[in-house]
Amino acid sequence: MTHLPDRIIVDAEFVDDDEPTTAPSTGAADRPDRPGLAARTITFLSAAALREATAVREGLRVLGAERAGWFNSDSTLVTDAHVRADLLNDRHATWQQDQAREAQRLTEKAEALEKSADEKVAEGSADDADPAGHKRAGKLAEALRSEAAAWRERVRQIELQPYTGHREPTAAELATHRKRMGNRRRWKSIAAGVAAGWGMLQFGGPTLLGGLLSGLVAVGWAKGRFTTWRAAPPEIPQLDYAAPATASPSATAFIPGQTGPVFTKPATAASGAGAGFTASWTPADSPDPGAPSGPVEGELDCEETDQLTEAMLAAGAISEGTVRLARPDSITRVPGGWLAHVVLPKGDGVTVETVLPKLGQVAGEMGLDRARFFMDPVHASAGGNAKTIAVAAFQEDPFTTPRTSPLAVMDSVDVWTDGIPVAFDAFGALVNLVLKDTSLALGGASRSGKGAALRGIIAGALLDLRVNLRLVDGKAPGQDRWRNLAATFIDEPGTKGAKRTRALLESLVADLDRRAAILKRYGMEQIDDPALIAELGGLELVVIDEAAAITGDKKHGTAIKEALSALAARGLAFGIILVIATQVVTKGADGVLPRLVTGNVTWKWAMRVTETTESNMALSQGAAKAGWDASTLDPAIRGMGILLADRYRRIRSLWLDGPDLLTLIDTITRTRTAAGRLRGQWADPIEAAMRGLSTPAPGHTASPRPAPPVDEYDDIEEGLDDELGPGGEDDGGEHDGLEDDGFTADGVPVLLLRAHEAVVDAGGRMHTGPLAEALGYEDSRKLGIDLNALLREVDVERPAGGQLRVPGTDKPGLGYYADTLATAIDRYRG
Repeated sequence: MTHLPDRIIVDAEFVDDDEPTTAPSTGAADRPDRPGLAARTITFLSAAALREATAVREGLRVLGAERAGWFNSDSTLVTDAHVRADLLNDRHATWQQDQAREAQRLTEKAEALEKSADEKVAEGSADDADPAGHKRAGKLAEALRSEAAAWRERVRQIELQPYTGHREPTAAELATHRKRMGNRRRWKSIAAGVAAGWGMLQFGGPTLLGGLLSGLVAVGWAKGRFTTWRAAPPEIPQLDYAAPATASPSATAFIPGQTGPVFTKPATAASGAGAGFTASWTPADSPDPGAPSGPVEGELDCEETDQLTEAMLAAGAISEGTVRLARPDSITRVPGGWLAHVVLPKGDGVTVETVLPKLGQVAGEMGLDRARFFMDPVHASAGGNAKTIAVAAFQEDPFTTPRTSPLAVMDSVDVWTDGIPVAFDAFGALVNLVLKDTSLALGGASRSGKGAALRGIIAGALLDLRVNLRLVDGKAPGQDRWRNLAATFIDEPGTKGAKRTRALLESLVADLDRRAAILKRYGMEQIDDPALIAELGGLELVVIDEAAAITGDKKHGTAIKEALSALAARGLAFGIILVIATQVVTKGADGVLPRLVTGNVTWKWAMRVTETTESNMALSQGAAKAGWDASTLDPAIRGMGILLADRYRRIRSLWLDGPDLLTLIDTITRTRTAAGRLRGQWADPIEAAMRGLSTPAPGHTASPRPAPPVDEYDDIEEGLDDELGPGGEDDGGEHDGLEDDGFTADGVPVLLLRAHEAVVDAGGRMHTGPLAEALGYEDSRKLGIDLNALLREVDVERPAGGQLRVPGTDKPGLGYYADTLATAIDRYRG
């Protein structure tokens, strides 16, 4: 609240204490002339007018400050509690709208089925219809009405479903919503102003304008005269729902249509490259502990198991016997589908391994396809064995609805043990990319969703401080958002980018021997103890986006392929992981990736491609013949793909973009800055090797305390002697930028080094104004001119013309990336 100073009382009559006091004269001639009534009246009115004008002016100033605070949702007027309530109510309103739309969609579907049923009955009742046709029409109409009733029941469940999406917002979410509130208020005010202006022109004209100005003056006068009339923080609105006493993000996995049985990652996973990714089962309703154990006769059979048995017999998946439920409660029916645990019959030698290859044939006999029918082995931790299969059948593709990545609300990730959540499967289980013994080749046509998958992989990896991200952007600026968070970032086009990529990969190949020597001292052939990761210098994650632009270079392509082959063959054992994305995974000497790479990559993920041949190259020969053809995937479902790890299965990448991604990037930046894990804050042997410098000892990569930034001035003291006075002290001259005109012994401009250090300290990006202040420049324009001239000397261009957004600022502006300045420094050094 703004407080005004005490009002100054202006009095026309005053006493001058400096004049000597004398007794008044009684003579008429000695009596001074007293102002007349008119003069006194004018003086009084002038003083009053001055007082009121002062009040109006001060009131208008306060009014302007209050309105500015209202426009910007300042914390003075809008508290965090108010923002929280507004945000939670917005979320609830969005949920209500989604529920209403879903209910409307299902109602329309039920009405269409009922209408179709009526038409079938009418067709069967026609005069020319035969009795058999009449009977078939009746059965079909009954089935349609039954399905319509199921959808209407689902609508009723939706209408009765309570709101369970309460989640307390984080500080970053509150700050983002406060800005959103300010933007909303400004747009509303602009709209109101335009409407008032149009009305004034159409109806009131000058008269309406005069009335508005008079009203504004009256409000200003009132605020100036009555100092208690100030804007108070608005009342905190009540939530539109009853918030739970304790709330946490929902861990319920995705299952179309309901939240019954949940497939989760098993608590204890078997060893192996693909371990930990098979489904486990949690029934919707746990059995009553007091109930008698063992199934009752007939409880393991149902209409769905009968249908599945007939389909498997027809498809040749089983030769005799009956498929039954694993438990009476291990089936859940949803509108348009069902999920169940089933046990294969005994006596004919069939197992999970013999049945899974028949998935396509079984789906066909069920009247479905691979987009709506799924079979998955059941992990032993969920009571599964060689004859237990999880089965799901849906009338609609369960991947139609996207799913937000849990990374949006995570502060850290253990990529070695738990892995990075990158996708979900048809059973709702998260697919985690565990970087231990796992590399990835990601193929897919343009706009198939590879970028979304890479966003999740990169973001999750950066949440683990042990990871050194080496990012090669072959289709720049596709990955520019990670420029300041990657230990190495390469986005130069053509041969320049290929040259740097070759230097990076060859430096990592050379680092294999150093890592192998460390493991040898412990008697190990690979990283068996995660505690060794820090001693090795961290996990090296090499992400190459659009590999064809790199491996196809005429000058460096062959060397790049050789280095990739060496890393694919030996890197996983020593903590060097490859993630390679490309549109077409052609193989061979002239292909995008050599066979030594594709043959050693443990995960192959194919999103939609245009031809069956391309699908086989992205997965394996014979995949399409076995029914796993990525060219048949629905192009409308971006991020949909086929994963070949320990087996084939359909998955869809988790969604991470928009405000969630920006918030996550801010979290990563803060965490890595505090831990000294940004580029330039720690001794990086790979970057040193790429520049041809002596290789430093690798910095400790998981320290909770910030490591001191690399001092780039250790080798330039001699170059600074001319800039300092006797004894190495500043000569006391006022800083005007002239001392930055010097060069170091290796030819690097001092100004460029000082600017790079300031930008690194600021988090990797900095606007020109704050940079000028940090360097002691009074004129930011002069700093920009000087720095840009130095960059042009070595043909370095600023991305996007220098426009960048700094975390914590409202608007983008001209500035510099630390990576841009580091590139220029490298070029000055040779």
